Amino acid sequence: MGLTVSPVKKNLAFTACLTFLFLISSCSFFRQPARYQRPQGQPGDRLAVAGFEPAILAGQGSKTVRDPINGSVFMAEPVSDANARDLTDNLYRLLLERDDYSLIPPTKVGTAAMSLEMSNPKLIERPKEFYAKVGKQLGADLLVVGYLYRWRERKGEAYGVRRAASVAFSLSLVSIPDGAVLWGGKFDKTQRSLAENLLDLITFLKGKGRWMSARELALMGLERVVKEIPSPRGLRD
Repeated sequence: MGLTVSPVKKNLAFTACLTFLFLISSCSFFRQPARYQRPQGQPGDRLAVAGFEPAILAGQGSKTVRDPINGSVFMAEPVSDANARDLTDNLYRLLLERDDYSLIPPTKVGTAAMSLEMSNPKLIERPKEFYAKVGKQLGADLLVVGYLYRWRERKGEAYGVRRAASVAFSLSLVSIPDGAVLWGGKFDKTQRSLAENLLDLITFLKGKGRWMSARELALMGLERVVKEIPSPRGLRD
């Protein structure tokens, strides 16, 4: 004689089965999304720091130059590699302090750039494409690169000069791998006395009423420009 299952037990079994299936599906449906999986084509947070390079080398004459990445125009003078390296080191430091990008340091970027230039020397004539390829080799989402156009030292002392310091540079944020320029910033300043330029009170206060050296002026400008670089979240929004 076979067992007979009552209608009540059948209903209980059916309800339990439905509950089990719901729990399984709900676990899948409400699973925490992968926060760091970005849709393809959106900028991420791996930033290659190429840093600065001189726009005009020693021995060349002063001239008006258009930035090859973001198109800004500068009155350029020969600058040294040492000054460009100093500005690069401070750019990396300031980006580390921001703590919103995962950084690839200038040393690694420089090695990759040198290798690419040696294998394809003509590519350097197309900077956006060149740096996009450098960033791609390093697995970067973005690359920041700048040109140093002027680093004119003051002549005189801190409280009296015959010629004030003058600094100009650019910074650009390049998307990998397409080479699109997502952001461009610039700093182009010759220090003036407060009497000459009442509107430039910030520079006067930063310099504590003194005539700044070219390095002091450059670092002041770099702090301003680095703050303007969009965050990864800002680029994704």
